[in-house]
Amino acid sequence: MGVLVEARAGASVPPTLLLRDSGFTGPYERAVRVRGGATVRLEGTCFQGPQVALSQEGGVAEVERAQASGGTGPAFLTVEGTLKLVDVRVQGHEYGVTTNRARLSMRGFTSEHAQRAGLGLTATSGLLEDVAVKDAGTYGALQLTNSDLEVRRFRLEGSREYGVVALQGRLRLRDGRITGVSTADGIAGDGLHLRQVDADVEAVAVHGVKGTCVLATQRAHVVLRDARLSACELAALAADTHATLEARGIEVHDAGGSVLLALEDGQLRAEALTVKNTRSALVSADCEGQTRVQLRQVDASNTQGVEAPCVQLEPRPRRP
Repeated sequence: MGVLVEARAGASVPPTLLLRDSGFTGPYERAVRVRGGATVRLEGTCFQGPQVALSQEGGVAEVERAQASGGTGPAFLTVEGTLKLVDVRVQGHEYGVTTNRARLSMRGFTSEHAQRAGLGLTATSGLLEDVAVKDAGTYGALQLTNSDLEVRRFRLEGSREYGVVALQGRLRLRDGRITGVSTADGIAGDGLHLRQVDADVEAVAVHGVKGTCVLATQRAHVVLRDARLSACELAALAADTHATLEARGIEVHDAGGSVLLALEDGQLRAEALTVKNTRSALVSADCEGQTRVQLRQVDASNTQGVEAPCVQLEPRPRRP
């Protein structure tokens, strides 16, 4: 390793390291390692070649104005610690950031060409702002598991498999754009893939996905407001496997297989829905078990599918 900052057992004062305008070059396994209750602040640091730029086990790490490239492991790795990233850029690496049982604060983060995911966060809480992920690998741009996170002003481009995949926990998404999601074979790929999670999503645009733009599944509860969904090849909105999706103020363009999809006891409620430039069916539902679709204030030239027994379409009020 390059630098080890470790809080020894029984030490009265944990060590602190401030490192400015420095560089780590070469195949370090870990350029900077933080253990115990130590505190590290890195300002203006460049990592070229280390497998892991920062490895943190407990303690506090603050990283500002940093770049990492040429590594094979996660660029920034935190377990049971507090990590703050400001103006950080990662090129390549397995992950841009991975955390487990951690607190994360992020403002101004960019990941390009991550082998697995831009961010892989587990049992993590925090606020992420101004996040950009481009050309992430098969685990998606943002891979979130059993976490409590708020993500603001995010841009996810060219991901494989998923734009955002969230399993369990709580998630709030605000002001984001997801574009160009596709598997390697070009037959699948979801913009928002939400499973067993409580998600609140607002002011998000999803464009050009091979699968579903917004999918709620496996008992997820998702509230979606003020979203623009376009070129969703399988469906724009989908709820399946006991999930609930409540959508309001949604605009859909150029939908593929169907605009709304409900399967396997999924419940989908849409209000103030506008559908443009599409000949796809408005609703596809299996109408088995508890599968339900409720529609209110729908503006669509094609209403195919609303005649299904589990679909309820509230009539539009007459104009005076």
